[in-house]
Amino acid sequence: MENNNEYEEYTLAELWDLLDAEEERLLNQYEEPINYYIPGDSMTYMSAMSQHWGIEANKDRIKEIEAEISRRCIPSDVETHDND
Repeated sequence: MENNNEYEEYTLAELWDLLDAEEERLLNQYEEPINYYIPGDSMTYMSAMSQHWGIEANKDRIKEIEAEISRRCIPSDVETHDND
């Protein structure tokens, strides 16, 4: 099975920079005017949901980057047992 880690090519410093950029992007998304849904109006529904989905996708990406940073910073069980 091949490794599908999209962050494999990044260095740890690049991951920290990417995390900072994504967090800044999320803050900018929060500062944008809120798109409200008007019942019965499909255009306002799509606009509001697109904004919501964009924010959620960004949060998920931040979690993935944080998980990759944690994975690299915390030694695996194999590494700790090799030193015994």
